[in-house]
Amino acid sequence: MTERQTFTNASFGSSLRHLRTERGLSLGDLARLVNYSRSHLSRVETGNKRPTEGLARRCDEVLGAQGSLSQLVVRPPRRRRGRISPAQLPRNISDFTGRTDVFGELDRMLAEVDRQHDGQAVVTLVDGAAGVGKTATVVYWGHQVRARFPDGVLFADLQGFGPRGRSADSRDVLRNFLTVLGATGDSLPDDVQHLAANYRSMLAGKRLLIVLDNAFSAEQVRPLLPASPRCMTVITSRSRLAGLVAREGAHRVTVPYLTDAECAELLSRISGLPSVRGNTRFRYPFLPLALRIAVERMDAVGGIELCEQRNPDSILTYLRTVNDETSNMYTVLSWSYHYLQPEVARAFRLLGTRTADPFTVAEAAGLLRTDVVRSQKVLDSLVDIHLLEPASSREYRFEGMVRAFARECVRRHEGPVERAG
Repeated sequence: MTERQTFTNASFGSSLRHLRTERGLSLGDLARLVNYSRSHLSRVETGNKRPTEGLARRCDEVLGAQGSLSQLVVRPPRRRRGRISPAQLPRNISDFTGRTDVFGELDRMLAEVDRQHDGQAVVTLVDGAAGVGKTATVVYWGHQVRARFPDGVLFADLQGFGPRGRSADSRDVLRNFLTVLGATGDSLPDDVQHLAANYRSMLAGKRLLIVLDNAFSAEQVRPLLPASPRCMTVITSRSRLAGLVAREGAHRVTVPYLTDAECAELLSRISGLPSVRGNTRFRYPFLPLALRIAVERMDAVGGIELCEQRNPDSILTYLRTVNDETSNMYTVLSWSYHYLQPEVARAFRLLGTRTADPFTVAEAAGLLRTDVVRSQKVLDSLVDIHLLEPASSREYRFEGMVRAFARECVRRHEGPVERAG
């Protein structure tokens, strides 16, 4: 590998330091040769000062680096002429119902953006269980407030939980965003840090809404966060992404399961019926996706009534549509299950089939044949991805649809001996 190839993907500061020391030069020696101050070069090497193209060319000449340092300078991307105002939100849902509390929290965070001048960019994390309607909620709200963001709306599906089994590369998302914002492809670097720096530069002083949907991890999201305090970022995820809250100061909003009244209202709206037994407690479908699937099947098999009567062994088989895995409750829940570590996946199956709600950490430890500390870690992993819900500070419970999924997992993943316990 040539010297030029070696340093193409390295940061400018660390590459400069490596080349300088390799040639036996002190920082003072280099400062005299390139006619820059020692303190300036020190800040460049530590990453606290952005190098200019002039400095890079001079260092290339003095150190014989064959232009490798110049290639590492983050240049402002060339923009196409004319005002760029992207509008990337997906289509809205006409019969969207409820979620007023979540909208209130999002409105409150938008008010924070209005108050920001030189502060930190506002980041909001919208988390919740599979099928609970996180994306639909954020998209619906986004359409209501998009006029408040004159420079546009960016949207990306990060594919954190889905059929591909592999989340989107932050580098690809950044390149797409930069292109939409007007950068020309031949001016974009390959390194994710430099792409992120270009992205932040292009958003400086602008007011945009950035929706990062279906995120898998904090690491995936961080390069996509703008620095401009006039921008607002909304992230949706099945994971609680605690790292974003701890390090980036993200405000968490959890989308809850539907209430009885919301179930009845949504069923009435999507079925076209004036009233769908609003005083009935539905046994399973407290998820908007499950309700929509049930209504779709209603004409063929009496969907709503049968959904109330379904036993635990058949509800997930019933809640599916033909030839569309994204409208299959078992498949949608399995996208969360497949990301669990083997120990946590087995605990999910055992706890989902052999506990009564609510149950304590100690009860879980006894069933899993482990100590309380280890049991707590396992439960935390399930809570993090919303396959388990806290019932109180010391107790936990499974939502009905998730418990039915756990039973189905036992049938599909455990042998007769383990199933018998």
